Amino acid sequence: MKNAFRLVAGTALLVLGATLAACHTQGSSDKTAAKPMELKLYDVPAAQSDNLLQALTMAMVNKVSVSQAAPGKVLVYAPSDAQASIGKAIAALAKAPMQKAAPVQVSVHFWVIDGSAGNGEDDPALKQLVGSLASLQRTMGPLHFRLDQAAALVGTSSENGSLTTADGPYKRSFYFHIGAIEGDTARLQLIYQDEAGHGLGKLDTHIDATFGQYIVLAQAPGVCAQPSTDTSVATCPNKPAVRLLVVRVDRLPAKA
Repeated sequence: MKNAFRLVAGTALLVLGATLAACHTQGSSDKTAAKPMELKLYDVPAAQSDNLLQALTMAMVNKVSVSQAAPGKVLVYAPSDAQASIGKAIAALAKAPMQKAAPVQVSVHFWVIDGSAGNGEDDPALKQLVGSLASLQRTMGPLHFRLDQAAALVGTSSENGSLTTADGPYKRSFYFHIGAIEGDTARLQLIYQDEAGHGLGKLDTHIDATFGQYIVLAQAPGVCAQPSTDTSVATCPNKPAVRLLVVRVDRLPAKA
């Protein structure tokens, strides 16, 4: 935003800087005729006060200071005869159009994964998650993993995305809301619901997700693949040891 204001209202800043520099030079050449200083409060649009403060600070010279007294209030300490030029510059800056940040588009990937006890081959579809799953193998002992379901959603900053999938007799729902994005981190609300309660049930959480990082959102005991009132090992020999919900958030390239 600072660069935007410098470009849009560059003339006002140049005039302001030149005026202040001239006042400072005249005052320093003759100490007996030093310019009297004045502290003055200016009203500015509250939504632009931070940006105005940055732009004015760039134009100020030595012994002239500017600060924000409150949202919508800018306090300037400068030579009295420069305050008129400062007021005009502030008015010009306040009228300059604000440039909104370009929306950020992201993709959110979900994986529902079953982990079975013992050594075995992992599902080839999980090849990209090997590093993340290895940490579970170290803490829980020998496990091998199978992909139960994967989903991917695309959305733009400050927007929602949702997807409901049907898998046999029950549905799964995936939902996200993208909040603030700072650098390589996005603040998200993520919701997952398995209507049949197959291991995970419902999850509603807020996370700070680093782009490209795999995150195990939830972990629950595994369940039998087929509905059954008897879930003993004898009738469900292939019951997974654990069911996982993993997510990864990626920043998508900006549109040309």
